[in-house]
Amino acid sequence: RRSELSSPIVSTKCAFVMLSHLSHRGCRAATWQARIVRFSPAVSKPVASKPDSLAQSRRRSTTSTSSQEQKNAGFILDLGTKELIPEWKKMIAPSTFVTDVTAGVTVGCVAVPLSLAIAVASGVPPEVGLVSAAVAGVAGGLMGGTTLAITGPAAAISLLVCEAVQTHGLGTLPFITLACGGLQLAMGVVRGGGITKYVPESVIAGFTTGIGVMILAGQLPKALDLTLPAGLNTVEVVQAVGANIFKINPAAFALTIGVIGTMHVIPKIHPKIPSALVAVGGATATTKLLGLSATSIGALPSGLSAFTLSMPTLPPVESLPALGGTILLIYAMTSAETLLSCTALDRLRPTSYKHNPDQELIGQGVANMTAAAFAGMPVTAVIARSSLNIKLKAHSRLPSLVQSAFVFGSLALYSDVISAVPLSALAGVLISSGAGMLQPAELKTSLAEDKYNLGPYLVTTCGMLTMGMAEGIVLGCASSAAKHLVQQRLLAGGGDWVVQAAESRLKDPPPSPDTRKEA
Repeated sequence: RRSELSSPIVSTKCAFVMLSHLSHRGCRAATWQARIVRFSPAVSKPVASKPDSLAQSRRRSTTSTSSQEQKNAGFILDLGTKELIPEWKKMIAPSTFVTDVTAGVTVGCVAVPLSLAIAVASGVPPEVGLVSAAVAGVAGGLMGGTTLAITGPAAAISLLVCEAVQTHGLGTLPFITLACGGLQLAMGVVRGGGITKYVPESVIAGFTTGIGVMILAGQLPKALDLTLPAGLNTVEVVQAVGANIFKINPAAFALTIGVIGTMHVIPKIHPKIPSALVAVGGATATTKLLGLSATSIGALPSGLSAFTLSMPTLPPVESLPALGGTILLIYAMTSAETLLSCTALDRLRPTSYKHNPDQELIGQGVANMTAAAFAGMPVTAVIARSSLNIKLKAHSRLPSLVQSAFVFGSLALYSDVISAVPLSALAGVLISSGAGMLQPAELKTSLAEDKYNLGPYLVTTCGMLTMGMAEGIVLGCASSAAKHLVQQRLLAGGGDWVVQAAESRLKDPPPSPDTRKEA
């Protein structure tokens, strides 16, 4: 038997049996090539080969993990500029320069009418939307955590801004924008970009749908050229429009229908044509040529007078508690909207610079603080303009800067043309945007994960429409938390039952082949 055991074949078998047991415990730390050993036919002792040992492999894995943790640990005190320098150099690459400039001009053609419409829906002067898009687009494009994202005013935040302006006054808007930007910057520096991911996706979907419905209802008076009292909720607006249906302006209604139809037809003809610009430009030209009686935007600041630096004024101390709730709400929604949009963009077309939520908050914080310095409104990374940027084959951050320059030039050089745009045409743009928000992508994802997410979604939407935006969001978060607790309790009870059933099955004899076949 000793001679048999000392034979090379038996020794080889014993060695591989031993290695198979070792590999069960350490296969994650080393590869199979590092475990194969050579056997000499004359000597039964294994000869060590060159690959690293298991201990060395574990040591290397631990070292790489600790170095990665050290890299991700600590605050981003340099605002991420070290990692962004290669991104900035790509903007002047000769191979992509023309494509990026063309994409930026096209996105700018879309940004001008959308920024005007969002500003009007937010209850602020139209030039505030254009100024915010121009200055924040540069800061967000350079400092953001997503290469192809475009920063500017968003329709989903417009009603939050409108409510803030109605409650606290237009003079407090720059301070609100500055505070939101400061919170975003601070959260990005301390690597808190992942916190906003805890906002339930069903609540975000309900918020988006609620905003879409509120935009549709809020733009009906402008689309019909009606004057209604301020402070009405969605249901009251619809009732007031129905009561004054015979006082509508047919010309304004026709312009709104024409803009909506144009914005839906042009993308089917060619997706790269800026449908919003064509629709609003056509409505403005039609109004001038036919002499239609439709209310226009009105006079705007000309030249560089709209781009004036101004320090936000601190509101009275007694208003700070109520103002703090508004700031936190706008901060939470703008951050969630930004991170969701950028995550979707990264999935549409990944780039060499992977989406970084912490850097994205830093970029949006700098963008909002820059907008506040010019008396602007809160901005986010907007999915519509960013997805158009991707469709136009953009490669770098240059299109964000080009579209900002286009918006800047439009306001500085063509303010008299913009002042002639009918409000009903801008209402058509927002109605098209609001209709697209009625079925958000987050709803499909949320229901795919759990069909019971429909409850928080409906609670959020109905709460926003009947009680208010803040109340609807709070109720949605509470219902989502309650749903989660109930599911955990049911899962815990079901888990005990499953364990008991599994233990009882272990005591039973194995099923026969016929039983298996029936199962």
